[in-house]
Amino acid sequence: MSNNKSLDIPYQEWPLKSQFNIAPLNMAVMDFSHQPHRHHQFQILWFTKASGRHMVDFVWYEMEDNMLFLLRPGQVHQLDCEREGHVIFFTERFYFANKHDKETLYDFSHLFDNWHGYGPICVSESTTPSLLGLVDLMNREHRAPGANSRSIIKHYLNAFLLLAEREKKRNVTDTMRPLHHDSRVVQLRRLLEKHYTREHQVAFYANAFALTPKRLNEITKETSGRTVTELLHDRIVLEAKRNLAFSHKSVKEICYELGFEDPAYFSRFFKNNTGISPQDFRDIMFK
Repeated sequence: MSNNKSLDIPYQEWPLKSQFNIAPLNMAVMDFSHQPHRHHQFQILWFTKASGRHMVDFVWYEMEDNMLFLLRPGQVHQLDCEREGHVIFFTERFYFANKHDKETLYDFSHLFDNWHGYGPICVSESTTPSLLGLVDLMNREHRAPGANSRSIIKHYLNAFLLLAEREKKRNVTDTMRPLHHDSRVVQLRRLLEKHYTREHQVAFYANAFALTPKRLNEITKETSGRTVTELLHDRIVLEAKRNLAFSHKSVKEICYELGFEDPAYFSRFFKNNTGISPQDFRDIMFK
């Protein structure tokens, strides 16, 4: 277990660091499980049986059997539930180890995007046996590795994620507007994640694609239903909320860490996007 003490929201690590890990959920109870924490890896939490609550980025979800939660690196969550099931950790480096992988494996990264609103996936009875079979195969290969084990596990994981995407689409209601997939928006998400604390202008991101800000906005609107500015502001506000709710940093410190030079302007920005001041948000969270 390691904890970066410079961060108020702890990162929970597996005792044995690796780029891939799989375990029963009831065995994955570690120091931070019952308090807000986050992970460096992508995480799949499949609750085959559950009762209680699970918090992901300020939203509590009432648990039911056969719920699948997909968490990106850095997402804050907290477990307050009885549970059985499986947890899978993996890194992007594990999944896409080389150029050939990127050309042949399913690009899972957009499956973990929450631009359309975060929510768990309810797994259907018809899909459950297939997912259980893949979990069993990954477990066997991980526990007793042999020749080409890494590649074999990646393809089992690839199939698991493809089934998860199908279930996610099945969960989507008919009233939601269908959105298109565009690989440039996946790349934009990565750029936003890397630069959102310093680069607050759409032009910076448009230049990375050799596009005008107007054209990039059109692409993201068609794909995600949001403009680049809205996506950027959403990400900044989310990180501000995380720090206000789960850290002891001052509003001024948070302001500077997120790339703002003027705390007063940051407070106006936060209130314009949330309807409440940073200090009032913190007061509510600590009640």
